[in-house]
Amino acid sequence: MNKNILLKVEKILGIKFKNINLLEKALTHKSISKLSETNNERLEFIGDRVLGLVIATELSRLYPLDEEGVLDKKLASLVNKKVCTQIVENLNLGKYILLSGSQKKNKIGHGKIFGDLCESLIGAFYLDHGFEEVSKFVLRLWKDNFKRSINIEIDGKTKLQEFSLKKYKELPVYKSLSHQGPSHKPIFKVSVKIPNSKTFFGEGASKQKAEQSAAQKLLTSLNLI
Repeated sequence: MNKNILLKVEKILGIKFKNINLLEKALTHKSISKLSETNNERLEFIGDRVLGLVIATELSRLYPLDEEGVLDKKLASLVNKKVCTQIVENLNLGKYILLSGSQKKNKIGHGKIFGDLCESLIGAFYLDHGFEEVSKFVLRLWKDNFKRSINIEIDGKTKLQEFSLKKYKELPVYKSLSHQGPSHKPIFKVSVKIPNSKTFFGEGASKQKAEQSAAQKLLTSLNLI
């Protein structure tokens, strides 16, 4: 790969590699080389785990009072392929990936390729500089995404399930009661109960929404929301 391209990528990322071969490897898609020693698949594997650890550690620091379920949901919203793809697209790094001619034409698969590239760059920088430096790198790239994570709340069904399992070692019991209305505008009615609680009812345009409604009512009765 042209050295000038590697220097451009370093400038865009705001980092400097000690071993520039790691950056070249991170930019090499498997459509160019099937050998794991020369493409970015292994770096992606490492980067995925490093990203999760960096984000989980920062979430724990930012939200010390959040329950595990809430932290887990925030983590999932921050480390998925969609976010990784957006990071690469925002930096306009896609044009620097080494792809085969046929893969370049396959625009449908570029979202995953961009997401994989993001993780492979993280993996490469981790191997090159260690955890402390890659943490700074990731947190800088994810800064705006962290601002949005504060508004993520755990849904009622999940919260009720966690509470019931923790306190009673039993799952909430949902029952479908009715399904009315036309097919284009149905109304589902369900009930939910946990040990030592009354039965609460919920309605919604889908069974899932009706269960969420019932769960929210039960949680409200327990002063959990």
